[in-house]
Amino acid sequence: MKPRLCSILSFFLFVGIADVLVAKSKLLERIPSDSVLVVSVDDWSDFSEKIEDGPFGLFAKSPAWRKMSEWMEDEFESGFGEEDPALEEMIEQMKEWKDSFKGGLAMSVGGLDKMVGTLSDGTEFQDLPPPSAIFLLETEKTDKDLVKTLRWMKKEIKRSDGDFGWDRSKVAGTEVHWIGTKKSKDNEKAAVFIKEKIFHLILGGEENVREALLLGSDASSKAISDNDQYLDLFDEIGDGDARLFMNFKPLVSMMEELVENSKFELPENPFGMKTEGLMEALGLDSLDCLGLQIDASDESFSLSSAFFVTKYDGIFSLMEDDGKKANLHSFVPPGLMSASSVRYDLSKLWPKMEEMMKEMSPQLFLLVNSQIQAFEDQIGVPFRKNVLGSLGDDLVSFSRLNADWAETVSQLFLDELDDDELDELDAAQLSSPTSDVYAISLRDPKLFDQALRATMDGATKGADMFVERKHKGTLIRSMRGLEQAGVSLSYAVTDKWLLLTMGEDQFLNQVIDRMQSDQKSLWDRKDVKSALRDFPDQVSQVEYFDLGQLMEMLKPMMGEMMEDEGADLDLKPRDLPDFPYFMLGWAKYLKRGMVSKITLFPKGSK
Repeated sequence: MKPRLCSILSFFLFVGIADVLVAKSKLLERIPSDSVLVVSVDDWSDFSEKIEDGPFGLFAKSPAWRKMSEWMEDEFESGFGEEDPALEEMIEQMKEWKDSFKGGLAMSVGGLDKMVGTLSDGTEFQDLPPPSAIFLLETEKTDKDLVKTLRWMKKEIKRSDGDFGWDRSKVAGTEVHWIGTKKSKDNEKAAVFIKEKIFHLILGGEENVREALLLGSDASSKAISDNDQYLDLFDEIGDGDARLFMNFKPLVSMMEELVENSKFELPENPFGMKTEGLMEALGLDSLDCLGLQIDASDESFSLSSAFFVTKYDGIFSLMEDDGKKANLHSFVPPGLMSASSVRYDLSKLWPKMEEMMKEMSPQLFLLVNSQIQAFEDQIGVPFRKNVLGSLGDDLVSFSRLNADWAETVSQLFLDELDDDELDELDAAQLSSPTSDVYAISLRDPKLFDQALRATMDGATKGADMFVERKHKGTLIRSMRGLEQAGVSLSYAVTDKWLLLTMGEDQFLNQVIDRMQSDQKSLWDRKDVKSALRDFPDQVSQVEYFDLGQLMEMLKPMMGEMMEDEGADLDLKPRDLPDFPYFMLGWAKYLKRGMVSKITLFPKGSK
């Protein structure tokens, strides 16, 4: 297909998706219940205005966005040629259609049941028909306007020696336009039409168009708005302004059919592993559905999600928790770029993985188990029991932006350093933008420390691997040989915690200091504390992210990143806006899965 035809056809898909994502009920009533993926927007014009007026509007008003917009416009125009008379008309038609799309948007991908049925008939996987796709937009345009545009497309593409096929037919009493190339098969053509002020674009052939038009006409054809999974999921997290729904059951059915028909079998292997056994061991048949919703406002922005399973099996057994509430510890310092607190029993992790391995392949389990047992016999330490079994159920992690990194990198990208200054640069100033701490609670710190030391000494010359120092009575062990790379990797065992750190040594010292004194933490900051009040009970995970610091980290690199992608934008760090917002999120486990929510808040808000 000629590039120009691709551009014109893709316009109908792109122009509405660029700004939005969930739809009015009348659109959802035209989306099949068995769709694998559904994306919809109630009012995409209103939603885009909310985005522009909210936190992300800062980017739309920045010099960086202006430069990127100008570059994209130039790239678009260059595809037509400087003197191409069709360019102005093309831009005008695109603008007219874009402006006509007012109200809701909905799109879906489905039809996997037909693909599965075809497999059962003996069709090879590579010869399967394409899945169906439906794209709906409320519009002020009419079918006459559509015909006018299609005639222009046909004329223009023919003028440029392109291949353009356009046919018409009646499907369920509706005139449908079929566009593609002259050599396109029937199920490869795109069906476009306007009915009841809704622009339709449907892929997958006439049968899919007919089903879409007759949806709801009998009890066997239900819409997504009647799907219990869909309703339950968004009852849990709310509708928001825009949402995405993914139904895993048709995908699971398709995988099972592929396995049953030997279309997707693992090659013969020494562990006797079969595709069916692998799927069962991983618990893929437990997959139910996933949903996301976006709620935008002038001062905030939130994303809620829900992930449902039919049972906690296989890899999903790793998700299951005991319902304990996340702890907000005082040793987490203020001024961080990110922080996380999670309740999860790590001592149960290895036994669950062993169960999966047994089901996946008994031979593989015996091999792995014998190797681990031989290792434990060699070092004289029951590693699984004394090390892994001593891990607790409280996990904390946090990072801070290294003070010198952003400034140094910015100076490098802007060529502001002379040769002498470049020679004097410390590797540590460039190697890592952040210093990171991971804290894991311990059931028996003394046993864990002894067992870990014995393991390291037994496996290697442990004493030679580490440089030891003490801070406030706590022994800190730092790995040797990383100083030249500007990296520090250390660990320490306190009376309750295993501390793992990467980055500046001083950061670990500060954390130990805070563990031994009562100080104000990140969670005591007024704006964070205020946001925490809206959290539901018994959340098992809390996440914090300072988006302003993230922007400071990205600013020096943005220009180089765009150049690597072939965009000569001459971006400077100052072209990107400051972003004085922080993200605060939570996750909570349910009997059938997990729900979570992240929200943006202005820094300093109360």
